[in-house]
Amino acid sequence: MAATAEQIAEERPLGKQVRDALLARTPRSQALNREGSQVLAVEVVPTFEMRHPIYIESTGGARVTDVDGNSYIDLTMGMGPHLLGHRPDCVVDALRAQIDQNIHVSLHNPLQSKLARLVEDACRCAEQVVFSNSGTEATMYGMRVARGFTGKPKVASFSGSYHGAHDYALIKDNSESPPSDPTGKNYGRGVPDVIKDDTMMVLPYRDERAFDLIREHAHELAVVMIEPVQSSNPRTDIKEFLHGLNDVCRECGVLFMFDEVITGFRMAYGGAQEYFDITPDLATYGKALGGGMAIGALAGQADVMEMLSKGWGHPDGVFSGGTFSGNPMTMAAGIAAVEYMRDHQEILYPHLNEQGERLAREINRFCEEHQIPVQLMNAGSMFHFHFQRGAIERARDISDEHHAAENDFYLHVLGRDVIVPPLHVFFISEAHSAADVDTIIETFKDSLLDVRADRLI
Repeated sequence: MAATAEQIAEERPLGKQVRDALLARTPRSQALNREGSQVLAVEVVPTFEMRHPIYIESTGGARVTDVDGNSYIDLTMGMGPHLLGHRPDCVVDALRAQIDQNIHVSLHNPLQSKLARLVEDACRCAEQVVFSNSGTEATMYGMRVARGFTGKPKVASFSGSYHGAHDYALIKDNSESPPSDPTGKNYGRGVPDVIKDDTMMVLPYRDERAFDLIREHAHELAVVMIEPVQSSNPRTDIKEFLHGLNDVCRECGVLFMFDEVITGFRMAYGGAQEYFDITPDLATYGKALGGGMAIGALAGQADVMEMLSKGWGHPDGVFSGGTFSGNPMTMAAGIAAVEYMRDHQEILYPHLNEQGERLAREINRFCEEHQIPVQLMNAGSMFHFHFQRGAIERARDISDEHHAAENDFYLHVLGRDVIVPPLHVFFISEAHSAADVDTIIETFKDSLLDVRADRLI
């Protein structure tokens, strides 16, 4: 029988206390949620087990302020785009200058080639670039270009990966299939079965069986697509596996594509390609590339990307398009952000990676010392909490054993004025100072102790 609210409150007094405090200090968020629920089918993200989300009114640097005037250290960072923090001066200045010239024309503008050149200079595989409006569109175009170039129908992705919200990306690992021979399943309703049956296949992550499966399906496999660092399992001990995939794909005549929507310009100025010293055939970008504006990009070797250059309706060409793709405002913001990253890379990336490693190291040491079954995985400035013991090698190792503890932990963190997104992937930015990271560390430690005091872990 399900526990009543009174029983939960009695068993988790500190959890009830923080919930009550958060509800009391966010009345305008509550009102906005009531209003929005009447017209919005779904909003962007919830806020854990609160009855309403927190609505943000203003941002700056590493902080956000909600509609009730509460200020928080933000670890959402727009789900990754705000590598330089919220509203960095270089981007704000570029947008103000651009808005005085034009906002959108859907005709050629001189900024597209300038940003494309910056991508080409930074990213190893980028001989040509096409812009889109999101990472979802970028991976969709990448799959389409690969099929068009090779003439083969199938795309392979890996268990535990995320590649956007289009139908082809919503084929996930079927947990009931063998771990080394996974099959796909639709991620929710509305995705046609023909996609998982005829056009997509799932490969085992960090498992050399993937090499054999690529060889077995090379005759029908257009491209192997991978997040070089998975958002659900951020780690950097993946270099050997990535190089092995690249070698097998070249051996078999299968294209190899990095999904760098998150890792691009975050792990290093040249992204995961620079970090792992590897050159795939194609790569997708988004998030940090736009400086906070909505953006996507597909980059790759010229002979592959030329499939997009044959013109609309050409029988041997591949279609791409979008009313707002490459729009002047986004291009201006992207140029400003990428030029800043380029010019400050000797300081920017050591700061991000050193503070990220310090945060993960301190929390993992604390959990080990206090025998708390929690681990914080990271790849530089990108993180994911897992409330469990034992090594996590791949997605199927992730457990939901301490779900209640995890939910209450994030509420305690929010109650201490730090926001972690409900997807549990979070980021630090250039704007997060060493003092901010100190605050985050102490917030996480105190929140873990509160969860333990409520006997949830």
